[in-house]
Amino acid sequence: MRNIIVIFVGLFVGAITVSVAQIGYGGMPLSFKKNTILLQPDVELLPYLDNKILLEEEIVAASKQDGFTFGKEIEVDYHLENSGVWEDLNGGRLWRLCVQSTGAYSLNLLFDRFYIPPHSNLFIYTEDKSFIMGKFTEESNNQWENFATSLFPGDAIVLEYYEAPQDYGKGIIHLTTIVHGYKDFFFKRGTYGNSQQCNIDANCEEGNKYPYAKRATAMILNGKSAYCSGTLINNTAQDGKPYFLTANHCTSGKNLSQFVFVFNYESTVCNEDTEKQKYAINGATLLASHPHSDFALLLLNNKPTKDFNAYYAGWDRRNIATAGAFCFHHPNGDIKRISKNNKLLDSSKWEDDDYTYPDNTHWKVTSWDMGTTEGGSSGSALFNVLEQVIGQLEGGVAKCIGNIPDNKGYDLYGKFSYSWTNGNDADKNRLDYWLDALGKGNDVMQGYDPYDKKNAINDFQNAIAMVSISPNPANEKVRIDANTEIISYKIVSISGQWIKSETKNSYSIDLNLKDLANGIYIIELQTENGIVHKKLVVQK
Repeated sequence: MRNIIVIFVGLFVGAITVSVAQIGYGGMPLSFKKNTILLQPDVELLPYLDNKILLEEEIVAASKQDGFTFGKEIEVDYHLENSGVWEDLNGGRLWRLCVQSTGAYSLNLLFDRFYIPPHSNLFIYTEDKSFIMGKFTEESNNQWENFATSLFPGDAIVLEYYEAPQDYGKGIIHLTTIVHGYKDFFFKRGTYGNSQQCNIDANCEEGNKYPYAKRATAMILNGKSAYCSGTLINNTAQDGKPYFLTANHCTSGKNLSQFVFVFNYESTVCNEDTEKQKYAINGATLLASHPHSDFALLLLNNKPTKDFNAYYAGWDRRNIATAGAFCFHHPNGDIKRISKNNKLLDSSKWEDDDYTYPDNTHWKVTSWDMGTTEGGSSGSALFNVLEQVIGQLEGGVAKCIGNIPDNKGYDLYGKFSYSWTNGNDADKNRLDYWLDALGKGNDVMQGYDPYDKKNAINDFQNAIAMVSISPNPANEKVRIDANTEIISYKIVSISGQWIKSETKNSYSIDLNLKDLANGIYIIELQTENGIVHKKLVVQK
């Protein structure tokens, strides 16, 4: 099973900005290159929608579980036989259709039937030719025979389908839904910031402490809404299989084959208005889910390619309360944010007047010390200080009061430890069946970067064994030795406080205990063979 990887990469050809979609199948629409194409595409003008009225009529979301609505879905019926214009070429023919929804900030498309035959292709681009997705080929087809796109800027787009002579009459392109974006959020002109005031940019100092968890986080688009967040997650085989963890309520009753998973939707640097390149994957399969801990494990239709710079997050399946937990998420469809809690987590459960939930299925963040969560944050992972997943967000009442978090606002995260066996579920509807298919029985799992050549040692337990810590009470020093070069290290307290980081490029480190108060610390070593974590207990 294969499906489309939508990749936004800016290239400049004269005055044309081209965004190449589907890595490995790029190029340029035929009409851009051939001046012999004479016919102009038909323009289908959709009924006028007033963005201001749509905003006024919008029903305010009752909870974080409702996501962030940005658009109005318009039902259409456009296909190769009833719309657009065909033009015969010297070998094959070309079909083009222009669709316009006046005043839209963005457009995205859903197709209920979609099939590109072996020798043909499809491009979709803005009317001004500044933004292109494609080319879509037979590799873009999937088992459901449907398709969805990420967002295009502006209010007019062109579909251009080249049909090779040997594919005559075989292609199927049936556009059934166009989403008119009445909120300016994905290609925001000017300052970003749809989320509440106290939220923190993921690429500011606090977010930069956790670079791997940040790379694992993505936003889920579902038609007219930036519906949820979620996390690419590692398994014990460490084979790069694209497992993706989110919340059960994000998937219940939804057509996952038309979800779009957007990676790298974030600023370039702290609080800057410029963004990184966005990358997206269309479609997924539901593998396991349950409302008790509100988890859903998906398999994305494609592995993220190297350009995504994505990371497969590690996890900790032990039911151990921790402090220093944090999450990366997309509140209110905003660019990636981080929220941080320095207090000990409480064991809790989801409360519902109509249903009695089991006890101890959730971690409760009693209040955030930095940031908050909102609609669109649901499904985002809760990480411990070692950047390992310990849960995913179901909901709560956390919010900002001005530019600080509400100290009475809590959030509830379904426990990874409960979802691991899903309350001892007997079938495949549990995390361990998929994330530990080899039956290794790991309690914890390190993250995985399939494109990092330095990540040669992938097994967490083996990596731990590489490093030894030798206390020397006589001179109040601790020596850390490794059998490979230590590139850098950092020290974090168990509460998540950032103590120290340093570049070393040596095989050993001497730590002076005079610099450390009594307590428990995590030492993270970046070595040539990957990342190693060691626990250090200081008791003077």
